[in-house]
Amino acid sequence: MSSAKKLRDQEVHEVIRTDGPTRYAHFVSQVADWEAVWALRGPSGWVSVSDASETPMFPVWPHEPYARLLATDSWSNATPTQIDVHEWVERWLPGLARDGIKVAVFPTPQGKGVVVDPEQLLNDLQAELARIE
Repeated sequence: MSSAKKLRDQEVHEVIRTDGPTRYAHFVSQVADWEAVWALRGPSGWVSVSDASETPMFPVWPHEPYARLLATDSWSNATPTQIDVHEWVERWLPGLARDGIKVAVFPTPQGKGVVVDPEQLLNDLQAELARIE
């Protein structure tokens, strides 16, 4: 597994302010480049969210500092945790799809995340991984 990328605060704040499609594209390229996905894990397991219709979603980020920004309030005891991209593609995404859980890609402190089906994210990540490997 790759080591974590060091981000400057300015870079974090600039990326956080971009729109959803831009953050989604950034997520896919960064996850493929750095071979890691970041999620929040608390004492009782992985953090998840749901939308107004109670659809469960698993929030993920391309780097640890972005996940850390969301480790506040009800998630203050959660720790940003790295997941290897190959494990994410081979085990996690098929499992989330099987369980009917969507992926909340790159939520921000303002709550803006791009909600996608695991199959869509799997296809996008596989295409990016194939392009760079």
